[in-house]
Amino acid sequence: MGNSKKMSGAEKVAIGAGVAVLSAASAGAYYLFGPKAKAHQKKAVALMAKMKREVASEVKKAEKITKPIYHKVVDTVSSNYEKQYKIHKGDAKAFAKKLKNEWKEANKKVNKTVKKTVKKFKK
Repeated sequence: MGNSKKMSGAEKVAIGAGVAVLSAASAGAYYLFGPKAKAHQKKAVALMAKMKREVASEVKKAEKITKPIYHKVVDTVSSNYEKQYKIHKGDAKAFAKKLKNEWKEANKKVNKTVKKTVKKFKK
């Protein structure tokens, strides 16, 4: 007789998770590369640019910006857009991660703005 091996619960969960990831990736690929790809891509780019501007606007409102505060602003705006525009959670997280990696550049811009404002008030 053959050697039959039963799958453990963890193996079944891993296979199920793999299938779920594959189907989500397929749906995303179809959305961005399917029949209406150009329209969907334009919408996604516009939405991400709007999200980036909103993060910049929120950061400018803060008196002092630190990395944890910046990350919190990005997370808040990201979750708002996810709910408001029904963005896929993975896409929102990916763009939020990209924005978080731009922390140094955002910090430089905020510091420049603060220095200009201080100079105006001193005059």
